[in-house]
Amino acid sequence: MPRRFFDDQDFLSGQAVELGASASHHIGKVLRMAVGDELVVFNGRGGEWLASIAAISKKAVTIEPQAFTDEDRTAPLAVTVALPMIKGERMDYAIQKATELGAGELVILDTERCEVRLKGERQEKKLAHWQQVAISACEQCGMNRVPAVRGVLSLRDWLASDLPALKLIAHPGEKPFSPAALQTQPALALLTGPEGGFSDDELQRAADAGFTPFALGNRVLRAETAPVALLAALWAWHGH
Repeated sequence: MPRRFFDDQDFLSGQAVELGASASHHIGKVLRMAVGDELVVFNGRGGEWLASIAAISKKAVTIEPQAFTDEDRTAPLAVTVALPMIKGERMDYAIQKATELGAGELVILDTERCEVRLKGERQEKKLAHWQQVAISACEQCGMNRVPAVRGVLSLRDWLASDLPALKLIAHPGEKPFSPAALQTQPALALLTGPEGGFSDDELQRAADAGFTPFALGNRVLRAETAPVALLAALWAWHGH
């Protein structure tokens, strides 16, 4: 099966086009693909193109799109995953796996017990890196629409934003979550906490905003594990 690459531009059948720096570097320098090799390209706006490499230079790779496939592998439920900043590669893992499991949007939060806090240029670089992690995950898993990575937002501001009617928070609670709700709602917001958990004040704010506690058994999941495990459970209940 041809390798898949994301490039944010329009493609037309039979019209040669030069790929951007990231895709060109990966194809020409990392994978060392050759002229004539087949590949698949997608631009995040739905569908994908079967293409072949027309030319490779020191700075760019030129391809010729040949056939468009209007295949949308987007999950049937629009899921926004809001998670705190986590140290090091564990943050990459959470974003990568949440993308593979069909998250439609990823929101990075600053919570009271966050392990990491970023400001200014360092924060912008991290957000760009996390967006690239999501892009790479889409290239690997077959998704044609890349989830946006937004942030860094305070939990208070995010809770006050326009959220779906169905809202779940990863935390044990007396109020049970009914999986049947997944069949009647077009979207949901899934909120997961930092390694030290949410504070009492944050839990109350989430409850006031309409969030229902959602947990898997009586075990405490790590911050990078929670969104992955909960998404997998949601899709199992949804039948997707």
